[in-house]
Amino acid sequence: MKSSGSLLDIHKYSVDAFQHLYDKLTDENFKRPYIIKDKPINAVTGIIWDITQGDDELRKIIYKMDEIDGIKAQNSKSGNEKRVETWLKKAYYEHLYRGYSVSRNMLLKFMTTIIKPNGNEGKKKLKYSSTRYFERYNDKFKKRLNRCRKNDRVYELQKKYPELNIADAFAYGQIIDKFNTTNEDLEWFEKLVKILTKEQEEYI
Repeated sequence: MKSSGSLLDIHKYSVDAFQHLYDKLTDENFKRPYIIKDKPINAVTGIIWDITQGDDELRKIIYKMDEIDGIKAQNSKSGNEKRVETWLKKAYYEHLYRGYSVSRNMLLKFMTTIIKPNGNEGKKKLKYSSTRYFERYNDKFKKRLNRCRKNDRVYELQKKYPELNIADAFAYGQIIDKFNTTNEDLEWFEKLVKILTKEQEEYI
């Protein structure tokens, strides 16, 4: 079976998430035969092996790291959860680009059209699960948007390009998991802006 990802694609976990990992792996109750003094490479490869093989204890540690960073493994999401997340990412584009509201009722209408639930019971279950996913992801995306708009480094970049909506564009990049508010990602984003504005100047 072809894998959908690589270790090179790993999420850029925050300092808090890595601190949780460090605390768990250095706890005296965390015991593994590959953790040997003066042989750190054994521990690194052993831990990676356990994670990729679905070791229950390591999975719980990673789940907590994901919770700290507000993410979730793609292969652990249900079909409906993926649909709601994708719909909301598109809805936030319309919100940021056209000023449209992010509407739960519009999501429920979309989900009902796609799933076509049978009977009132099926509709109730679909409404309940869709609403739960909507609230989870809408809250997550709103927080990303607000954090980005208040971020000092994003603000400095916005001041350099006052004619462009830098803050919301970068926030959308965060919402669709393409950027983080790291110096490296901000530098890459600014390079994109420079290319876009250069092309604009040349063709006007």
